Amino acid sequence: MATARRLTGMVMVATAAATVLTAQPAQAAQAAADGCWGTGPTVTDTLGQRWATRYCNNYRAGDVYNYVDGRWQPIGRLWAGDNWFVCQAHGPENPPVGVWVNDIWLYTEADEVWAAGGWGGFPATHVSGGDNYGPIPGLDWCPWEEDVLPAGSGG
Repeated sequence: MATARRLTGMVMVATAAATVLTAQPAQAAQAAADGCWGTGPTVTDTLGQRWATRYCNNYRAGDVYNYVDGRWQPIGRLWAGDNWFVCQAHGPENPPVGVWVNDIWLYTEADEVWAAGGWGGFPATHVSGGDNYGPIPGLDWCPWEEDVLPAGSGG
């Protein structure tokens, strides 16, 4: 599956390069800064669930995390660039990036898989468009988000 992601990523890089050449530079920069855009591939995770995806820019590479052996730990690595993500949900604190902090994770599949089939959460602090403790614009909430929100939080 990592090969399919990489091929998709290469197509997206070529498409993004063509867009930058034809669009005004401010428009291209604004699209990446505003969060997720466009329709990505339909994917199937290790539990057999099919998902629609959207492209988002993760401006830096980072680890994908999941619960393995009862603890939240890195299970793979996602390279920097325009990648597809399924949804977002609250979870443990993200690794901070400078002054950027968050507890939102984006569900995706790692490019380099170490465990759990490579499916897990990628830190929002590594993705363009979010604010401290805010969601990434343009990406839906995961269906399990309701299970982790405190009562009365309103989402």
